[in-house]
Amino acid sequence: MWSRPWVWDPWRGLLVAAGYTCQAITLPGHEAAPGEPAPVGLGLLGIQDYVAAVQKVVESCPTPPILIGHSMGGLIAQMVAAQGGQASGRKVAAVVGVNSAAPGAVFPLRPVTLPGTLRHFANPLLWRLPFRLNAWEARYLLFNAFDPATAEKMASQIVFESGRVAWQIGFGPLNWAGSNRVDKSQITAPLLLLAGEKDRIVPIAASRAVARWYGTQAASREYPQHAHWLLGEPGFEAVVQDALAWLKTV
Repeated sequence: MWSRPWVWDPWRGLLVAAGYTCQAITLPGHEAAPGEPAPVGLGLLGIQDYVAAVQKVVESCPTPPILIGHSMGGLIAQMVAAQGGQASGRKVAAVVGVNSAAPGAVFPLRPVTLPGTLRHFANPLLWRLPFRLNAWEARYLLFNAFDPATAEKMASQIVFESGRVAWQIGFGPLNWAGSNRVDKSQITAPLLLLAGEKDRIVPIAASRAVARWYGTQAASREYPQHAHWLLGEPGFEAVVQDALAWLKTV
């Protein structure tokens, strides 16, 4: 969410070094660079539009791919494994959720999230609009494990996101249309969930609720020193190594 493929560069370097071929996906409506206006129609895109875009990439892979998704991307990966992969007959080899957003069965919001999100969710037009966090909100929600100067730089790189997608994900079971739901019975791929205990936008309580919902179907790891940006916080390399070690066992 609010991101372009460059955010995966730190992980991609380590994964390529470990022998994997990697592709970071540009989601629909995320083509604009930081500071550019929101693409026309972004606010009307839904989570299923993102799922369809990822599924298209899955179908182009010569062998079943490993899907690694961060935050919203973690939920997309689960949805692709459950519905997209089954629809095309192509299975996903494994799924790694990194501070993954919660499937629809789990209510994700907690009090710690509200200082950075209330301004947006209080807007009755969010359902139809693109939106972007301001610098303070981004530092609070996403980059709180970085030093102030780095957090400020990271905050300047975020792009516009679909308000419709934020609403679909943010209200869990209250999304009565069910566009955020995951049929876990359809996921046949091994699943790993990684979570930072200092995360404010996907709080650890929500991550633990997701792990309980999956039960023995998913392995999980928690990192007390980490927050939301497991993609590049100091010490992220150990998280990647944990994921690589798990992948060797499945």
